[in-house]
Amino acid sequence: MGRDGHNTLAKAAFLIIVAACLVSVGYSGGTGMPPDDAGRVAEPLAGTAWNLIAFRADNGSVIASQNGAEPLIIFGESGTLTGSAGCNLYSATYRINGSAISVEPVVATAAYPASEQGLSQQESRYRELLVAAASYRVEGDELVISGPSGKELLVFLRAEQPESVPLLATTWQLTRYTTGGGSAVASPIPGTNVTLAFDPDGTLSGSAGCNAYSAPYRVNETGIAVERVIATKASCSEPAGIMEQEGAYLDLLRSAAGYRIVGGTLAVIDGNGRAILFYKAEP
Repeated sequence: MGRDGHNTLAKAAFLIIVAACLVSVGYSGGTGMPPDDAGRVAEPLAGTAWNLIAFRADNGSVIASQNGAEPLIIFGESGTLTGSAGCNLYSATYRINGSAISVEPVVATAAYPASEQGLSQQESRYRELLVAAASYRVEGDELVISGPSGKELLVFLRAEQPESVPLLATTWQLTRYTTGGGSAVASPIPGTNVTLAFDPDGTLSGSAGCNAYSAPYRVNETGIAVERVIATKASCSEPAGIMEQEGAYLDLLRSAAGYRIVGGTLAVIDGNGRAILFYKAEP
């Protein structure tokens, strides 16, 4: 066999060895995922909302979340997730690559009812597990988040729009709003009542605490746009800070781009996917 023939055989052998190594890496790579997950395309999470139904406790067992205090997670379109940890509101940056997910440290409010030690422990564990996320999968209406070893950490149920609390025909009362450019969350000043109602004619209205306001709006299944907010011109001196709160609230309302309704809670979301206003349905 000539020199060219030997070279051809050598190249072929080299390619076979390389291919074998690649196959080996595909089965033993450092992701901790089983081989049949390698080519799986995960369902996109941006624009979805989920309620926690179970999580892994400190002792390794999987337990159900507290009834009536299930954490909520909303995945924004721009790499920011927000929600309620059961009592407190939180937000964090997240990244997704295929079925891999990573969550930056969570920023949250820090208010607990004095009698709710169990809720405090659940919230702390939930935030700890969320930051430990390494991969996810969606099975029907369930979202499962796993850690680096592949062990399941958090199990969520898809949050649907409840027919009993529609966006329209409901008066909403503000319970939380973001401050500091979205880096913190505050409650309305005691003694103020900030409300929001959507009329079928395409006009929203309410009380900003001191002044009444209204604006045209457009809405679809999960998106909303608010235009030309106008308000009366009264000036209130009490309680302290009411006018500053009112200005901040109306500015946030103008930046609304989406919404979610979970149970009796309405979350208004801005164009960056951050929940900026939280309301509860008035009785």
